[in-house]
Amino acid sequence: MSKVMKKSSRFFTLSLCIALLITNTLVLAPEVGAASDPMQTETETENTYDSNISTADDQELTLRAIAVDEAKKEAQAAVTEQLAIIAQEEEEAQQEQEEETETPASEAEEPTEEETAAPETEPEEENTSEDESAESSSTSENETEEDTDSDNSGVAAEGFLMGIDNPDPSYVGTAISMSDSDRDLCERMLMGEAGSMGFTGMAIVAQCIRDTYVAGGYTSIAAVISENGYYGSTDTPGDATCKEVVNYIFDQGGSAVQHSVRVFYASDICSSEWHESQEFVCAYGAVRFFDM
Repeated sequence: MSKVMKKSSRFFTLSLCIALLITNTLVLAPEVGAASDPMQTETETENTYDSNISTADDQELTLRAIAVDEAKKEAQAAVTEQLAIIAQEEEEAQQEQEEETETPASEAEEPTEEETAAPETEPEEENTSEDESAESSSTSENETEEDTDSDNSGVAAEGFLMGIDNPDPSYVGTAISMSDSDRDLCERMLMGEAGSMGFTGMAIVAQCIRDTYVAGGYTSIAAVISENGYYGSTDTPGDATCKEVVNYIFDQGGSAVQHSVRVFYASDICSSEWHESQEFVCAYGAVRFFDM
């Protein structure tokens, strides 16, 4: 039975008790009002009835009044008891509703056995995944760096920085003595042509300049620049890496690869059939180097 029907039943019972109280009052004591004034009743009785009949009537009315009072008390007690029962049932229903509302929240707060056991294994999996990711990332970076630096599979010979597929065993680097002005111009040109290529990439470009200088019989870096189409900016002075490369290639006669290098071009910004018609030596990143 729904709560609405229960409440309707309770109020119907309460209304029935009150109706019974009123009915008992009307049935049991229709003349209680007359008995409430003994003097008037006694006077009227003396005029119409004798004293014995009047006394019997008064006793009957008194008994009726007593019965009415008892009926009222019983009705009031029944009503009070019924109200107490209704109040108790409503309080219990409210408590049950509150418990039903609180139960899902408390159950949600308690972790399940699977959730409690999960942290014991998950950190290891995460660490393993992180380690594998780190190793994979490291390997990928190394492979990318090698692929970016060079697409040559040869092993570097002793005294050279990078291996190539077609080394020239007869090739030997040559040291060149430069004036301070030539050295400064060479460093600036090297920064403009290969400033972002790192030591090895910059060394191949420097070797190309040096080999062209030797093969063409030039006496100045300025002549090499003007007659061989170098377009790199000379506005930036050489940094520490650039100075080390110039010392290694020009002062010590070192070489990046075991082969003469004379020309190069950046294949990521242009294409050159003429360069590709020359003898390919190596590639470093997007820069391709050739001998003539």
